[in-house]
Amino acid sequence: MNEEVDTGTERLKEQIEEHRKNAHDSGEPHHARWLDYLAGSTVLFAILASIASLLAGNYANEALYKANQAVLLQAKAVDTWSEFQADSIKKSQQQTLAIILAHVGGKPAEIAAANAQIARRQKQQDALFTQARARDAETAALNAESEVQLHHHHRAAIAVTIFQIAIGLAAIAALLGRRPIWIASLAAGLLATLALIDGVTLTV
Repeated sequence: MNEEVDTGTERLKEQIEEHRKNAHDSGEPHHARWLDYLAGSTVLFAILASIASLLAGNYANEALYKANQAVLLQAKAVDTWSEFQADSIKKSQQQTLAIILAHVGGKPAEIAAANAQIARRQKQQDALFTQARARDAETAALNAESEVQLHHHHRAAIAVTIFQIAIGLAAIAALLGRRPIWIASLAAGLLATLALIDGVTLTV
């Protein structure tokens, strides 16, 4: 579930280098220096986009793993609750038998055996109840962890998208030679960086 990032930086580097060469040939060193900054910011955004993509994929995989673990544990909890209910029915049957034996003059040994079965079933039920409740609680915890990982994934994926927008704007700025578009690219890159930080820390 890894995010694929196609930054297209190779073509962008060629465009920037071509513009730099033209700027040097036309005697505009300031323009060439600006293109150097543009190239540097673009490479930085490409690196950060790759990091964000890797994190987004890892968070998605972890969320899926936690969700699968929760499903498996929930199935075990259901089995435990089913066993608990079965023991409850068997205990009720023994209680009914003990009452009938007591009213029809059953032998003390038979009544004692029925009461022993009731006590044994009750003990089993107590253990099963504790086990089932623990599994339910662990399932809920795993589902909550999966949700947190999904939040990380979504925000990191948003960062990837904004980084790609920043790189695209840089490509347009290099192609047209327009600084305002590069400034917009820087703004998008800053926003993407903040989204990446938020994706890791979940501070917002």
